[in-house]
Amino acid sequence: RSRPYQHRECPNFTDSTLIIMAPAGKFEEYSKAEVSMIESELKDWFLHRRFSMERNMAIKKALDENNFMGLSMANSSTPEAQKAMWSDLVTGKPELEDSLSTNAKQMKADMYTKMFKDATDYDHPCRVPGSEYLQCVSSNYKDASKSRQLTCQSLFSTFQACRSATLEAQSKALESSLMKQDIADRRAKALFERRATILGSKA
Repeated sequence: RSRPYQHRECPNFTDSTLIIMAPAGKFEEYSKAEVSMIESELKDWFLHRRFSMERNMAIKKALDENNFMGLSMANSSTPEAQKAMWSDLVTGKPELEDSLSTNAKQMKADMYTKMFKDATDYDHPCRVPGSEYLQCVSSNYKDASKSRQLTCQSLFSTFQACRSATLEAQSKALESSLMKQDIADRRAKALFERRATILGSKA
């Protein structure tokens, strides 16, 4: 037997109910969109940091294996004698000790010159002043140290000014790079926290 039709009252959705439900649905939609954008930006940040790390490690490894030291002299595998001479070229003063024989002085002057020219391109700002000073040292290798220093002092002063400017430029570039990295890392941290907050509010 079929049952007689029974009328049932429909739920009474008032206007106020609809007004309350609509923002809730929109919030859910906006939350999903925001989480998606956050995760996309975090992925880009992670890939950039990972690529930069692997690239820098590969460059450092290649430089170390080929005995490059750089202005920071951060290569522990470089022989001590070469490290000392490179330190003279970067921050010290290339000189020939009076205790050396004449042949040893000439050999050391040639080593300074070769090391410097191998480390600088023709367009390097310190190539010319450095080469001129080392040429002065080489040309006067037979002189006593004090006499040679007086002869080459003006050339060394020009070389020193150029070295100082180069080191300062490197320091500023490093500081700027670290600042940009720190800003990116802080933003990533804030995004992680924002994502956690959104997902926590939906739980």
